[in-house]
Amino acid sequence: MEVEEIYKHQEVKMQAPAFKDKKRGISAKNQGAHDPDYENITLAFRNQDHAKGGHSRPTSQVPAQGRPPSDSTQVPRWLYRAILSLYILLALAFVVCIILSAFIMMKNAEMSKQLLGFKTELWNVSNSMQACEERQKGVWKSVQGNITTIRSKVEKLEMQLADIRNINIKVQKILELLQTKPQSPPQ
Repeated sequence: MEVEEIYKHQEVKMQAPAFKDKKRGISAKNQGAHDPDYENITLAFRNQDHAKGGHSRPTSQVPAQGRPPSDSTQVPRWLYRAILSLYILLALAFVVCIILSAFIMMKNAEMSKQLLGFKTELWNVSNSMQACEERQKGVWKSVQGNITTIRSKVEKLEMQLADIRNINIKVQKILELLQTKPQSPPQ
């Protein structure tokens, strides 16, 4: 509590001379002549070219002009406009984010439908491939069975062919024997 009272008391003391000056109509130029608390402050400006080796201009002394404290409740108009424009930009950015979010959600829904379509197509292709594989297995088994029966028949034919060759060889031997024997007269 005491700190606030001290702070308020100091603030009132600081504003009192400026308020009195406003009432008296004393300008800032003549203020130093009549006020013992006024201190003439001069600022010296140096040219940056002096450090680079250029010619330096003579330093000028500018008296600091005390600015009367303005009313703390009065805010410049441009500040309101700047804040309002920032709020408008923030609202526009928020609207753009909402629109982009809605667009992304629409695209997401569309893509999920497409993905579901692709999934069902892939499932159908997988099922048809499995059915084809099963049919091919059945066909392959029948083809293998046919191949084994044909092999057995070919082996039988080869055996019969070998028997036929043996018979043919024996018939030729018999014919040769008959030709070489003298022919006896038939009686």
